[in-house]
Amino acid sequence: MTEVHYSQCKSYDAAELDAALEKILAPVAAQAGGIAGKKVMIKPNLLEYRKENDPASVHPQLLLALCRYIHKENAAAIAVIENPAVRTADAVVKSMDIMPELEKMGVTVKNCTNYTKCKMPEACRYRTLEAAAEFQEYDIIVDFAKAKTHAMMILTCGVKNLFGLVRGSERLAWHLAVGRNFDDFADMLLDLYLLVRPQITLLDAVTGMEGNGPGSGDAVELGFLAASNDALALDRSVAEKLGVADTPILKQAAKRGLMPEYVECQEIPDIRAIRLPEPPEKKLEWGVYFPVRLRTFLRNKLLSRPVVNKPECIGCGLCAQKCPPQTLKMVENKPVFDYPGCIRCFCCQEFCPKGAITVEKSPWMKVLSALEKFIRKLNLRRSTGR
Repeated sequence: MTEVHYSQCKSYDAAELDAALEKILAPVAAQAGGIAGKKVMIKPNLLEYRKENDPASVHPQLLLALCRYIHKENAAAIAVIENPAVRTADAVVKSMDIMPELEKMGVTVKNCTNYTKCKMPEACRYRTLEAAAEFQEYDIIVDFAKAKTHAMMILTCGVKNLFGLVRGSERLAWHLAVGRNFDDFADMLLDLYLLVRPQITLLDAVTGMEGNGPGSGDAVELGFLAASNDALALDRSVAEKLGVADTPILKQAAKRGLMPEYVECQEIPDIRAIRLPEPPEKKLEWGVYFPVRLRTFLRNKLLSRPVVNKPECIGCGLCAQKCPPQTLKMVENKPVFDYPGCIRCFCCQEFCPKGAITVEKSPWMKVLSALEKFIRKLNLRRSTGR
């Protein structure tokens, strides 16, 4: 039975944070095998920090408190690694005005850079995902999330926070790929959770976000912290308390038999349901409206797609059998792709016995990826003064 630990915390005062944090992290860290002598990677939600106490990101004082705790526990190394939507991780942290304190503890702050196609666990729906491989270099991954509403997933906590390990341009591609089928997106997030399996998940819910989340909603005082060894168990427990127990992630987890049983420990909060965003059918997944024709145009131009080398194809039909949405059909013993219906899981490519199916990145996506790299390098130079 997975434990989800809670502690009451009404402010970001350092003394209150340290006490509340140690209360929940001590048992969770012990269950993870302890921190001493281990390399620890913190993956925080650093969406943006545009103003003091901006609820779009984890609070800077809580990030400091987390690093203090890990440093006190004699970790061999501490790294804060994230892939913010616009700026670099160190630029966001510098705007929080906590970089000097982190540097005194030897904490490094950097962007995800080592993106690779990862082999997925057996229970996953998608056979390959491109994600930042940095998490494989550390002994303990701390999934440090913020309690926020989300236009597509209704609520973002531990599982959704792992989406930051996906390259920015690929995140756009995923949004385009799933269309309005939010269950496909939830399945991808669950697969990412199964791949990474963070040993510690910490939720900043002292102040959360409600309404038009995850970036432009309203701050809401929730007054608690939560931690667990299982991000999905934490999400399930917290979602029920916030009045959103039927999120796409939790519904898909139940369908796939992934839902963990849990027990709540320590100072269990009694909190009200939060105000949710408007129903996602009225908007696109990331909360921005695009006309259908423009969306279709972007989808067709940007998404990578599976392609077949017909001379190498033996016509076995295994690709069609393994296609989850069953949009791939065999015509004259060769696969024919229905790209509008393709969910880009690339199971066809994964299971092809002859390697006749490959993944082809669109020229537009290559340009977009190069532009993203250029902008991030430019932002890094500006933030470091180089």
